[in-house]
Amino acid sequence: MWFEPYEKTSSEEIVKRAMDFTLGWHLEPITHGDYPQTMKDNVGARLPSFTDEQKEKLTGSYDFVGVNYYTSAFVAHVEDVDQEKPSWEADSRFKLHSQNPDGYKIGSQPATAKYPVCADGLRKVLKYIKENYNDPEIIVTGNGYKETLGEKDVLPDALSDSNRKYYHMRHLMALHGAVCEDKVNVKGYFVWSLMDGLEWEDGYKTRSGLYYVDYANNMGRHEKQSAKWLSKLLEKAPIQSKVDLESRKEL
Repeated sequence: MWFEPYEKTSSEEIVKRAMDFTLGWHLEPITHGDYPQTMKDNVGARLPSFTDEQKEKLTGSYDFVGVNYYTSAFVAHVEDVDQEKPSWEADSRFKLHSQNPDGYKIGSQPATAKYPVCADGLRKVLKYIKENYNDPEIIVTGNGYKETLGEKDVLPDALSDSNRKYYHMRHLMALHGAVCEDKVNVKGYFVWSLMDGLEWEDGYKTRSGLYYVDYANNMGRHEKQSAKWLSKLLEKAPIQSKVDLESRKEL
């Protein structure tokens, strides 16, 4: 996830803190040998400390950085927290919003979408990792459109997933910018997901797959519009530019 300041007067500190308590929590130790300073300041003695030997072993101990990206959010500082009940929320002291005080939304919100669609956030996350964590090899290990279809969760309605097709096109354009313009060292990209399946948050109430799984009829698999589009996209010659990619949206 990427974060933008909730208010215009907010400093970049709140964005840095949000990134530290999410991404930095994992990447700082294996890149620089310790937790982010913001976490040490906010969590204090409850945060485990590393010995010098552990720091040495941790630093540079990864093969690549895997990134799951689905959406972005505005982030706002939380002033009053319950210090008697320690938690990740109380320590990080921020709250997420999909819309800022001026009414500006973080991204588009199709009717069926579980989260706002904000492709530019993917590019910003990748660039942030490049600039703050020694330009590692990155694999986008998960990027997809989660939707709740409700009454439309039936064939053939569910196969006409133009929103998912649009989602992946926009995110591939953002990825192209990260690689070709920002020179981020991205080595792979995985769509989430090949087929509809169990989601930890939602069970079987939401769908993310390129293939529809008919849970009511012997788990039959059906190719969605997005799968057909992606297959045709990959069959053609390598993408040369954003304009080239956008020209293929009607494949």
